[in-house]
Parts: sequence; C-alpha cells; structure tokens
Amino acid sequence: MKAVFYILLVVLILGGICVATCPDREAHSAKLKELINQVITAELSSEEDDASLVMFGSVIGTGLGAFVIDNMLNVENYFVYSIGTITYDGETQVVSVGLLNHVFTVDEEKALQMAGELF
Repeated sequence: MKAVFYILLVVLILGGICVATCPDREAHSAKLKELINQVITAELSSEEDDASLVMFGSVIGTGLGAFVIDNMLNVENYFVYSIGTITYDGETQVVSVGLLNHVFTVDEEKALQMAGELF
C-alpha cells in the first residue's frame, strides 16, 4: 500500500511541476521567431551576395516572419504541455511543443519548407 502511495505522490509532484512550468504563447512565439531568424540568415548567407544585402534581407525576412507568426500561431495549452500550430490553406501543422518550460520546434529543413509553401 505504501508503494502505491509513493508512486501516486511522485506522479502528482511531477504533474504539478509540469503544470507550473508549461510554456505560454509568448514562449512559443519567441522560439519560432528565433528559428525563422536562423533559417533566413542561413539561407541568405549561403548565397554569394553582398553582406549588406544579406543583412537587409535578413531584417526584412525576420520582420515578415515575426508578423506571420504573431498572426497565425495558435497555442493550445493542455496544462502539462502545450502545442503550437499554424493553419494555412485549410491544413494545420504542429510547429512547436512546450514541456517543462522549454519549447521544442520543427527542424530547420521543415521550417524552410513551410516558409516556402507559405510565401
């Protein structure tokens, strides 16, 4: 009987920690904006262009990406974890998952593919 009580206590404590540290919409948005910035900068710098054009394109692309994320991101909070989705053209795709105060996003290839489809 004690073992069941201790297991239940551990599960409740872990559940409470997960609920207290579940990331909110702002955390998902910030992490996705960081991902967009990395993808755009890497894509522009891979081409052999002038550095000032790369910087200008990165600023414009990051600003546009942040605008899209702010308007299209939907975060559903399930108390223990949260899921960030973007719906475009009737299709919903999961772009981030939040757990224990950390947001996990799609990889850079998937983000580049989704950005190409969106723009």
